Amino acid sequence: MVGLEALSMQGLPVEKLLLTRESEDQLADLAGNAMSTTVVGACILAALVSGKKLLKAGNDSQSYEAKYGSQEAENEGELMDIDTSSPSELPESRVVGEEDLLKNPLDLSITQRCSFSELLTSAVKSERLCACEGRIDMTTRPLFRCQDCGSSFCKKCGGRPEHNPEPIDTTQHPRVHPSDFSKTLKSTLPMCLTVTNVSGLLLDELRRKAKVIIPEPCWSDWSAAVLRATGSELRFVELKRQEIWSAIYQSPTGTLELSLHPQQPEWRLYAVPEADEPANADIRQILQSPVARFSCAGDLLTGSWQFALPCASTISIKIQGMDELVPSWEARLGLVADEFKNKLVYSKLQITVPQSDVQKLDRDISGVYSLLDKCGTANGALHRKNETDKKLPPLFMLFDPHRTNDSEDCFVFSISTRRLEYQESRPIVCKLDPTWRQSSKVGEQTVECHLPCMWILTSAVDLKVYRFLLFSKFFSTTVF
Repeated sequence: MVGLEALSMQGLPVEKLLLTRESEDQLADLAGNAMSTTVVGACILAALVSGKKLLKAGNDSQSYEAKYGSQEAENEGELMDIDTSSPSELPESRVVGEEDLLKNPLDLSITQRCSFSELLTSAVKSERLCACEGRIDMTTRPLFRCQDCGSSFCKKCGGRPEHNPEPIDTTQHPRVHPSDFSKTLKSTLPMCLTVTNVSGLLLDELRRKAKVIIPEPCWSDWSAAVLRATGSELRFVELKRQEIWSAIYQSPTGTLELSLHPQQPEWRLYAVPEADEPANADIRQILQSPVARFSCAGDLLTGSWQFALPCASTISIKIQGMDELVPSWEARLGLVADEFKNKLVYSKLQITVPQSDVQKLDRDISGVYSLLDKCGTANGALHRKNETDKKLPPLFMLFDPHRTNDSEDCFVFSISTRRLEYQESRPIVCKLDPTWRQSSKVGEQTVECHLPCMWILTSAVDLKVYRFLLFSKFFSTTVF
């Protein structure tokens, strides 16, 4: 295949390209070795159209061979032997040597004791400090940490974005190998958990206690999803080593995630929507965020539960630019349009929340935020709150684009700035109105701030461990 043919097979408009001095090898390199969806999709559609008559209907009882007259496997004696015995005959009559089997309990509880503080310390020492380390590796290259945003990277991977790096002294602060910590964490964690005492009456009581108005269709869908998620046992699936270690528990109807943040360790419960819900259903959007969380207080299984009632609300906050004006993201990119080439924004923002509305927020966002234009994130618009309680994680304001809908792109307040994987959600304190953007406007601006949910505390719910799974002859029994 010559270069032009390779370009054509990628779906590229060859007749519109100006190709003069390129060699055949260069054209082939330009085409690449991937298969374009425009070509593959056309081939698949052509195959389906031409082979439509050969497709078998879902309710068709005939085989392909019988339908089109070829010799069937029955005539050749090649059919698989099918066991026609009834299920009631299988246990006693078909198992050989059953009397020699030993019955032992499978311990699903914690097999090794480790203090919670030691666990969090080891999690920090073994965390991923650069994207090149992956889930289990540790780089031997020099490591750096940004003094502004806290991001870390190795010497080879650093440089873009620039950050404000300082060396990490791994000699004075030795690291723990992730495989060693993984073994410790697995032996410390229970393998099966359940969220108990959650009922429809409890959820209704929490709604009355919060004194909020939630549309009945939304409430019924949300509460049904929560009851499904808490009605089944959640079993350990995997550990994830990222900037923060996490452990994942799953069931067909829910996911429980343990986040080992050194300053804010917590369990987050996610509910799974019904499979027949439309792709754009509101309940799917709501259930992308956790429906409940368990804040750890001194131990993995000691703490308190909070439920995220699906009642979005809005408050008004004040935003005022401070300090010097600096080039905006568009100006730094070199955009030449009149509205961008000389655009300036403030290097600091003063955010003020009315005292009457502070209690509505999961965390007070009032304070001065400094622009960290060298620390990446979307549109180079990362801000960090200057005055933060040392016992709490740093609070950031960043631009968080929506995956598909540009009209929902907005600034959010969060403790996490990392790039999310598919189907991950960022822990959000609140969101600014999508119409607000950084500017050089003088004076105080009143901006609407949207709260996606309301967290309500409850002491009636527990996180329990399934201790043993007893295996008998043909069934298992779970014991608390």
